[in-house]
Amino acid sequence: MESFQSHQRHYREHHKTLGCKITHMIGVPMIALSIPVLFIHWQWAIALFVIGWIFQFIGHYVFEKNKPVFMNDPQNPLTYFSAIFFVADEWWHMLTGKPANPTSQIDEQSK
Repeated sequence: MESFQSHQRHYREHHKTLGCKITHMIGVPMIALSIPVLFIHWQWAIALFVIGWIFQFIGHYVFEKNKPVFMNDPQNPLTYFSAIFFVADEWWHMLTGKPANPTSQIDEQSK
């Protein structure tokens, strides 16, 4: 099984455009939030989940012009952790005013 850092690099290579990053920064948290909301209000949870995935597909097919990474290996948990880590990293860099963490910086960090 590949390392998390290797998978994160692969994930970032498929999420380079600003439009894809923005749609993921909205859609991934919606999908993640749908899980705990399911125990409170199932209709809201379903709406969050579906709308979150719509954002994901818009990001890939409209902006990135590729398939979502999970479609190649939907059972790989690293893909889902990579999505959450990627979005958290993008939000962190945006909120702190630091430049986003490009793939080359991940390569340097793993050395």
